[in-house]
Amino acid sequence: MQKATIENTQVFELKSDIIGDIFQITIMEPSGDPQEPLPVVYITDANSMLGTACEAVNNMMLGGEIPPVLLVGIGYPVGDKFNDFLRLRTRDFSPTLDKAQATSTARFAGLEPASVECGGALKFTQFLTTELRAFVASKYSIGGDATFVGNSMGGLFGTYVLFNKPSAFQRYVLGSPWYYWDFPLSFDYESSYADNNDDLEAIVYMAAGEDEHVIYPSLPEPIAGHFKNAKTSTYAREMFERLQSRGYPNLRFTGKILDGETHFTIVGGLISKGLRTVFN
Repeated sequence: MQKATIENTQVFELKSDIIGDIFQITIMEPSGDPQEPLPVVYITDANSMLGTACEAVNNMMLGGEIPPVLLVGIGYPVGDKFNDFLRLRTRDFSPTLDKAQATSTARFAGLEPASVECGGALKFTQFLTTELRAFVASKYSIGGDATFVGNSMGGLFGTYVLFNKPSAFQRYVLGSPWYYWDFPLSFDYESSYADNNDDLEAIVYMAAGEDEHVIYPSLPEPIAGHFKNAKTSTYAREMFERLQSRGYPNLRFTGKILDGETHFTIVGGLISKGLRTVFN
């Protein structure tokens, strides 16, 4: 049986010396022959979000709603091994150890708790901004315009970058940010940044679902318990209010609660609404 393919994409495996692991990188070029270096949109969780992202980006470029971009999906060469996907994204997106959540992730994935590493966000940031960026530049004509897209734990990671290395990206699209991780860690990052800076030069779209609290019976324990306690939309609203109150001259911030969306349905709306917002 022939597998489906996504037009204008190439798939690479890239070894990171910083992390000591191999990443699966999928890159989608725009149609036609761009006359100028392309902005790059980097999206995490390509193992689960790539198809949605490619369709949304293609349609928005076709309609002229965003400029031609190079879409770079960052994933892992694990095939259909969902447990390995969970383990690796937890390693890379988490800034610190949250022992309770790491243990529940291990149980959900059928892994030994000791196999779930945490606290890799610094190294993952270094990988994105050095090794991966150099790899992409070696194969495509790109400029210095970079956008980050991350959802859930990817939204947690994007928040970490925003407050610790904001110049890494010009634009941030952050969905259902998992601020429950080592709470109130993300708010501590925000407070520390505000205490030491009087400006934040970035374009940020942040969204959470109105129905983040809706947990369906098919979601097993112990993960279901974490979603019940995560208060994702509540914490997102609190971050909206904090950032809007700072008065940073060069921050263009949009915060949205998306009607009817849950933690598991927000991805399509996040990508389309987020990219249209940050590019316009």
